[in-house]
Amino acid sequence: MKYPCGLIRDLLPLYHDAVCGEDSKQAVQAHLGECEECKKYYDRMSESDVVEEMAYDEEAEQKKAAFFKKIKKKWLVIVIIILVTWPILLLLFAGVVLVIDMKFTPIKQYTDVSKYESYIGENAKSEFENKWGFNEEIFPTTITEDMLVKDFKMVYYNPWDAQYLSYLTVQYDEDAYEVEKARLEAYESTDYIGNYSVTGPPQGYSLLAMEADDYYGFIYAFTDDESTITYVELIFCNHFYDLDYVEYIPQEYLLEGFDATQDNPYRRQQMSRDPQVLENIVE
Repeated sequence: MKYPCGLIRDLLPLYHDAVCGEDSKQAVQAHLGECEECKKYYDRMSESDVVEEMAYDEEAEQKKAAFFKKIKKKWLVIVIIILVTWPILLLLFAGVVLVIDMKFTPIKQYTDVSKYESYIGENAKSEFENKWGFNEEIFPTTITEDMLVKDFKMVYYNPWDAQYLSYLTVQYDEDAYEVEKARLEAYESTDYIGNYSVTGPPQGYSLLAMEADDYYGFIYAFTDDESTITYVELIFCNHFYDLDYVEYIPQEYLLEGFDATQDNPYRRQQMSRDPQVLENIVE
């Protein structure tokens, strides 16, 4: 039976999607085999369908690409933020740790001169064994019975780096004074003027011996030119004391002009000469 073109074309979508009945399918196939116009119509319809499907897939891919591009941008922003902020966060963390450490680290003070050799000299114990490589030969090796100790203190503080402050004041008899004075004057003293703004020995006293380091501080001895000799060590690092040193030593024992506060001019000068020092020091 021959069907009109209009009817066949109405059946073509069902035929194309394979949802028509068997009779309709055979009728369409027979008609397409005979009718050139309907065959061309069906071919165009099929081609249009493929293009439409391809266009749909392309749109889906574009959406997918746009989605992943957006995700990549977000991760890129996150990575940049991390790279920019982590040094700052690290410094803040280090600063907090340092503040906490300084707050809860005790400042130890020792005044028992009977334990003198545990704190000073080659027989010193524990944390007093190596004071940043300083030579303590200026101090007496031991305390003898004929030495009248008028004042003694050892201060130890280690919030981050070990720091020391000590002094020993001894009154000698006339002969012992001359012997000790000669020993100290024979010591090969080092230059010290200018370090930490120092301009000279403690005011009103005569300097007998000096061991100075432009980074770690001083060990020295001075006299009142009568019978008393005072020995002092001021040992720290990073060009300043972390402790308020003036609270632990009589002002008259300090070298004239000595300034080892955190913002001292000498430290600023050293930092300006060596930028690496500036980078490594946490203000």
